[in-house]
Amino acid sequence: MRLAGKVALVTGGSRGIGRAICLEYAKEGAKVAVNYTSHPGAADEVVALIKKRGGQARSYKADVSNKAEVDKMVAAAIKDFGRIDVLVNNAGVAPFVDFFDCDEETWDRTQAVNCKGIFLVSQAAARDMVKKGTKGKIVNVTSISGEKATSELQVPYCTSKGAANMLTKIMALALAKYGICVNAILPGTIETDINRDVLDSGTVRSDIEHATPLGCLGKTEHIAYAAVLLGSDESGWTTGSLLAIDGGFIA
Repeated sequence: MRLAGKVALVTGGSRGIGRAICLEYAKEGAKVAVNYTSHPGAADEVVALIKKRGGQARSYKADVSNKAEVDKMVAAAIKDFGRIDVLVNNAGVAPFVDFFDCDEETWDRTQAVNCKGIFLVSQAAARDMVKKGTKGKIVNVTSISGEKATSELQVPYCTSKGAANMLTKIMALALAKYGICVNAILPGTIETDINRDVLDSGTVRSDIEHATPLGCLGKTEHIAYAAVLLGSDESGWTTGSLLAIDGGFIA
């Protein structure tokens, strides 16, 4: 198993892409700390499924944009599992709003979760990695929307993901001397329960499929497989990379 003996913290691990990553990490032998913000039942379901399959997991509630909550979560996970070898920053929000209708609260919340959250959780986890001499891995799940303006209704989202992509690169530079690798996965459109209503409105789904060279939407497991690679020892000489998993959308 590619993550045997590893301890992984996955933010936003209760649903969608985060859920798939938690399950795949456990399948590959990792002990998984499942973070959630507002869906405790979904997080408990992920934990229960991992345990049913013979793995180890626990859930932790924290808003990744709140430093006090982040520090408490990271400390609790380290106390329970001993350390953090792999951090997957997956938590995010994706508001669809017209440019002129986007209020300050929506703007600030999007930047806080999608970019500041990556910084806060990474800083807390990396402090312990450095303290313990752990050659850790940080995997940021960002978006192709950080590299390509994908929708006029996603101004705050695209901006936050662009910042997250640059944050990935500069964190890779800052943490390289400690042997900590930092990379990002840039998903294209992945169908989940979170975005299904949007995809099924009008011609949204068919428009995206038509614009994607491979002609279809992605699945959560496609992102999970990439997260395993970047969280494993196989990516020991990979850092500062932005890996697009998008069916060729931004090729």
